[in-house]
Amino acid sequence: MRVAVLALSVLFVAAPLAYSLELTEEQKIPWNTLEEQVALDMKKDLDGEMKYLHPKACLWGDQSPVPDSVSAKSISYYKKWLEGQDDIIAHNMIPVSVVVVDDVAIINFYLHILTKDDEGNQKELIIRGHNTWKRENDRWLLLATYNTKVDAEEEDDD
Repeated sequence: MRVAVLALSVLFVAAPLAYSLELTEEQKIPWNTLEEQVALDMKKDLDGEMKYLHPKACLWGDQSPVPDSVSAKSISYYKKWLEGQDDIIAHNMIPVSVVVVDDVAIINFYLHILTKDDEGNQKELIIRGHNTWKRENDRWLLLATYNTKVDAEEEDDD
């Protein structure tokens, strides 16, 4: 267990150093907005997170077999889904690309999430994120997202 914790600690510290994407001032604004939105999601603060979602947002990923829109029904479902999830004890985001064209930003990133279950067991989840953000009234809003889990490599038995 100590080796796993040490390995994860090294990953959290070394990963940004291994792939350091230098963001321009133009790119930092939507990236920082994404970081704020994800931090609220990690805290399970959906009310705070809602201010970052575009009214016409399309949300899609491993937990959703089809794209979903931001509606009272989908938010209610997501709140109940979150109740059964393990506690998130840490997360780390790594930008892969941030493309800004006028009032649209397309952001690709990795999100490492460290969770702990009721028995104290820790697990890491890695998400590959693809977000489209739209600037309206000087605010960046999440317009579309497609996030998938990165499958861990299976150990070779040879």
